[in-house]
Amino acid sequence: MVRSFRAQDFIQLPPLGEAGTLTLIDELETVAKATPKVPSSVFAALGRLVDARAELQKRIAARERAGSAADPRARAADRALDDAWGAFQSWLLGWTRLPDKAHLLVVDARALYAALFPKGLQFLTLDFKDEWNESRLRLDHITEAGLDDIIGKLGGKPFLVTVARCHRAYGEALNITGPRDGAATIDPDVEVRQSLQATHMGLREYVAHVAATVSRVGGGENDGFQLAAVLLEPLSMRAGVDSYESVDDDATLALSDLS
Repeated sequence: MVRSFRAQDFIQLPPLGEAGTLTLIDELETVAKATPKVPSSVFAALGRLVDARAELQKRIAARERAGSAADPRARAADRALDDAWGAFQSWLLGWTRLPDKAHLLVVDARALYAALFPKGLQFLTLDFKDEWNESRLRLDHITEAGLDDIIGKLGGKPFLVTVARCHRAYGEALNITGPRDGAATIDPDVEVRQSLQATHMGLREYVAHVAATVSRVGGGENDGFQLAAVLLEPLSMRAGVDSYESVDDDATLALSDLS
């Protein structure tokens, strides 16, 4: 006897990430719309699944606007800023390694390096927003202490300009600076994970409703199996097994009663 009729209790899905989930639902929707004699209960479950997909897409878009570490734009901006500070540090480090008598500004270069890179480039390994803040503190110190003058004399203006430009782009990508849609109250990564879980639950419900057609489609049991096989082919191709056929009769009947 089945103790629970929740779809997640008796249907297993193959490993599915965000992109794979969205693609699979698109394929299931396309197949269902092209297949004749699909029961209304299956289309109703498909409609709920499509709604879940739309919510997932919405959450993914919101995450990207919030500057999550999962946002490709934020990752690209992070790499650009890392490269800019790395180039700046390498240039200045070269000055610090010159002999004292090599140039009158060697001492100033060493003091500048100590002020900006007391722990080297360790700050570039911090979380995105903490890294942006550390970058801002260094740029603010350069401005407030008038260090841009000595940087210019040392020939480092192109490095500083590049860092400032990448820092500004990084802030925009993280939604710290520039136009904002409003402060998020929940971690956008958490919201995407929750929406992905809900979408997978919708997938299981859809599979269960399709499996229920095996005993409900007229013309013999084989007709029901054929219809289920067609509707779930995109999923079967990923899973490598027809797991929907293992849904037990009690669960199938329960779903039939609910539809």
